[in-house]
Amino acid sequence: MISWDEVARQLRTVAEQAGEGWPAAQAVLHPELVRLARRQPIGRLRGDVDAAHEVAARVLERICAHDFRALKRLFETDREPVVQAWIRVLVRTAAIDVMRQHSEYRRGTSREEPGWVSLASLVTSPGSPQPSLVQKQQELERFLASALQQVAATIETHGDDATTVLAARWRVEPLHVRRAQTKGDRYLPVLKLVLAGHSYPEVAKQLSLTRREVELVIQYIEELVSARGFPQ
Repeated sequence: MISWDEVARQLRTVAEQAGEGWPAAQAVLHPELVRLARRQPIGRLRGDVDAAHEVAARVLERICAHDFRALKRLFETDREPVVQAWIRVLVRTAAIDVMRQHSEYRRGTSREEPGWVSLASLVTSPGSPQPSLVQKQQELERFLASALQQVAATIETHGDDATTVLAARWRVEPLHVRRAQTKGDRYLPVLKLVLAGHSYPEVAKQLSLTRREVELVIQYIEELVSARGFPQ
C-alpha cells in the first residue's frame, strides 16, 4: 500500500525545491492513481485499464503544469494539507473529463439527460412508444441478422455486382455494404456482448480481437443502422 505521509513529503520537496524529486514522486503516485481511476463512477469506462491510465496521466500533468503551480499553492497554506484528499479530487475531476470527452458520451441538453450513447438508443425513433430495453436489443439483433442474411443472399445471386445492387436496394452508400461483406461475421457476436454490458476490452478478449477492432465494428453497425433509417 502507498504511504500517503511519504507521498506528502515527496510532493512538498517538489513544491519547495523547484521540481526536484518529481520523477521519484511520479513513479510512486502513478500506480495509485490508476487504482483510484478504475474505481471512479464513470459508466462503461469504469474498470477500463486504458481509461484509468489516461486519467492518471491527466492528474500528473495537472500537478506539474505551470511549474507545479497547483502543488505550490497546496503547500503554501498554514495548515498541513491532506494530500490524499487533494489527489482524490484531482482523480475524480480528471475521470469526469475523460468520460465527457469520450466519443460515446452524450452531454445533457434541455431535452435530454446526459449519458452514454448505446446502440439500443437507435432502435426507437423520436415520438414513438418506448419498448423495454430487452425488446430494443432483440429488435436490433433481428434487424442486423436480417441485413447480414440479405448480404449473403445478394452475393450468391449477383456475385461481383452485389455491393451495387444491395446499396441501391437499401439506399445507402456502397461503403456500408462492403463493410458488412468483409466484417459482417463480427457484427452479431460483438453486438450481443456489448449490449450485455461487457466493456470493449472484455469483448475483445472473448472474441480474440483488438479493442480497436471492436470499436470499429460498433462504429460500422451504428453507421449502417443510422444510414438505413432503422426501424423500417
